[in-house]
This record gives sequence, structure tokens and C-alpha cells, in this order.
Amino acid sequence: MILTRAGIGSPPFLVEVFNLNAEQRKYIAEIVKIVAIAQFGLIGYTGLVERNPLLLVGSALIFLNLVAYGLMILNGDHDE
Repeated sequence: MILTRAGIGSPPFLVEVFNLNAEQRKYIAEIVKIVAIAQFGLIGYTGLVERNPLLLVGSALIFLNLVAYGLMILNGDHDE
């Protein structure tokens, strides 16, 4: 898989593959955060309005995963 780094139990990671600098990491992390908020707003609100707890909880889990991935990109291993 292209987005993984070598090692056992390593999370998917973008920084090492494309050798991103600090500004690029900040930009990508911000985009991931915006996508997380947008999907939670759309899917989570739909689950709330339709009284569908599965949709609401699923959207919250996706939101948390995307935010965590954004933080991994932002605070990733970098040799600067």
C-alpha cells in the first residue's frame, strides 16, 4: 500500500512517502480537518434529523478517525 510506512503496526502515513515539509503538512492537515467537519455536518446532521443513531455514531467515528489522521500528518516523523 502506498500510504504505509515500513514497520510493524505503523499507521498509514503520507509524510514519508512524499517528503512533505512543515507548511505542506499544515495545509494537508487543515484540508483533512475541513473534510471531517463537512462529513460530520452532512451525515451526522442527517442521522440526527432522521433519528438514526447508527448514522450519527458512524459519522462521529469517521470524524474522529479523520481528525486523528490529520494530527498524524501534522505531527509526523520529519527530518528537518
